[in-house]
Formats: sequence, structure tokens, C-alpha cells
Amino acid sequence: MISHMTLADANTYPALFESMYEDRKKIFVDRLRWDLDHNGRKEVDNYDTSDAAYLILNDSQSGLHLGSVRLLPTTKGHILSDVFPFLCEGEVPTGNRVWEITRLVVSPDAKRRDRLMIRNMLGRAMIEYGLAVGIDYYTCVCEMGFLSQLLASGWHCEPLGLPQEFQGSVVGALKIRCDGKSLTQTEDIWRYDRPVLQMRAPSKIAA
Repeated sequence: MISHMTLADANTYPALFESMYEDRKKIFVDRLRWDLDHNGRKEVDNYDTSDAAYLILNDSQSGLHLGSVRLLPTTKGHILSDVFPFLCEGEVPTGNRVWEITRLVVSPDAKRRDRLMIRNMLGRAMIEYGLAVGIDYYTCVCEMGFLSQLLASGWHCEPLGLPQEFQGSVVGALKIRCDGKSLTQTEDIWRYDRPVLQMRAPSKIAA
């Protein structure tokens, strides 16, 4: 199961959060060559705050990170509005019921045969979380490779503008509808057809 956590849980599960930050550095800095702040071992940024929701899969034996995604409210500073507003032809979508998908990562230490399953589990967990708390749309910024996967995912994805080059990569922004149909498409196309998210009693977002 994927656990819904907040930054407060880092005090209870320090090794899990440490390994998540380490995997983020391995993927986004070492592999993708993104120009992100890091301390040589971990990638942590200004958006890792109490406002963020983390959906995390951990190894049942070691307790360490296997995959995760960070979700940010758009009513405060977030990556699309602060760093990539130029990817939107119109205004950056914001609101209580619009959240941002960031730092979706599958651990490079995960077994190769399990990596697609972990990604698909995270995809379903995002929709389950959104339906539980009342999110209508997600926004995200991603490279063309994953952008193409999302557009083919069966989810209702709306490009917010034309992809553009940024720091040697081509990136684009999307708005993704979060509804019951999204969950059905996750079952059919993402090939994960059972509940995956273990979360606290959901607190509904105000309209």
C-alpha cells in the first residue's frame, strides 16, 4: 500500500524520508541533470513544507523508499507559478480544488521488473487522493518523455501551452482532470485495478 504522509511524518520515519530525498537527487539531478539545489546526497527544496502531501511506497522489509509523489496546493507558491509560468499560454490554473503534481519518482534501487508497477500504483494513488479530498484538477510540469506517457494514459489531459526548451530539456505543462472516469482509466490503461492508497481520514477541500 501507498501511504499518505506529511512533513510531520519525517520525525517518525526519518529513514524513509531520507531515502526519498536521496532518490530524488539520483533521478532529477544525477540522471536528468536538472539544476536543483542539493547537498550532494539529498534533493530538498522550498516546497517541502507542511502544506505538501506525500504519497509514498516503502519497501516492506527495509522500510526504505520505493516510489513517491509530492502534491502541492496551488493557492500558495508552487513550481508551475513560480518557475514555469511561461509554459502556460493563459493564466496559471490555481484554486482550492487545483493541486500540483511534483517530484514523481520511482527509486532507481527498485527491482527493474517492479518499476512500471510502482509508477502505475502512484498514478492510481494520486486519483484516489484527489477523489478523497475533493481535487478537481492536477497540474504538472514534466519532460517530453513522461508528458507523452501522460497524454496516452487515458486521463483527460489538457496541454496548458506548447512545450519549450528549459535547461537542455524540452518540458511542458498539463492540467489533468481528477474524477471517477480517471480512476476507471487507471484500471484499464495503467493496469492497476484495486485500491492502493492508505490515508488518514480525509479532510475535504473547501470549494
